[in-house]
Amino acid sequence: MNKNILYLVGGVCLGVIVGFFAANAVGRMPPAANVPKAEAGRSSNLPAPPLDPAQAGGPLPPGHPSTGEINGPAGAKGSEPVASNATAQAAMDAADRSPRDFDAQMSAAATFYQLGSYDRATLYLDRALALKPTDVDALTAMGDTKYDAGDFKGAAQAYERALVQQPNNADLHAELGNTYYQRHPPDDERAIDEYRKALTIDARHEKALQNLSIAALRKGDQASAREAVERLANVNPSNPALASLRAQVKKE
Repeated sequence: MNKNILYLVGGVCLGVIVGFFAANAVGRMPPAANVPKAEAGRSSNLPAPPLDPAQAGGPLPPGHPSTGEINGPAGAKGSEPVASNATAQAAMDAADRSPRDFDAQMSAAATFYQLGSYDRATLYLDRALALKPTDVDALTAMGDTKYDAGDFKGAAQAYERALVQQPNNADLHAELGNTYYQRHPPDDERAIDEYRKALTIDARHEKALQNLSIAALRKGDQASAREAVERLANVNPSNPALASLRAQVKKE
């Protein structure tokens, strides 16, 4: 997935799992691009057999699909690849057999997230957070999942919980800013405030500068937009959005 697509204003170990979510988080740009999700690798083997509830070692997550049935509602986002994906079945089975295994819940969440099945990813993230309520990786993953599902308020709540644990995390402040930018109605002032917090922590945070430029342009704050664009040019003269941002600033 490429989260670095920008529309300008006006126009399976835990390390792998955490890296997967983090790679999407840092590059997420407002407004969210409608980018298809990459499918997890398919297997030539037959799908894993339906889970025997006696093997689960604990209750299934609330709202869990029927054992052996991981199809979503007809037409649901991601339902077709999930339904035929052996990797998804295997991840679900592993998580359900070991409901107190944090890594297994995160692995299942990452698998379903990658397939675009955000409701199922949320189920396993809820379970992971029940085991480790303050885990920053799980909270960030929940924020990413809610964000990509279009639940920007839910995403903000997850990022805010993560920021309680890591208040000086510039990426999290930038992500939180994006949730305010995306709301209906948007809150550009709050978005700009979060981008500035990110820049206070990391003055060269490229995505925060880029997003600040966009939010300031939409808000009509030309001075802030112009300053952010010039700072962005100093940080990365090759930023692919720079020329368009400069043109927007000059037009206003």
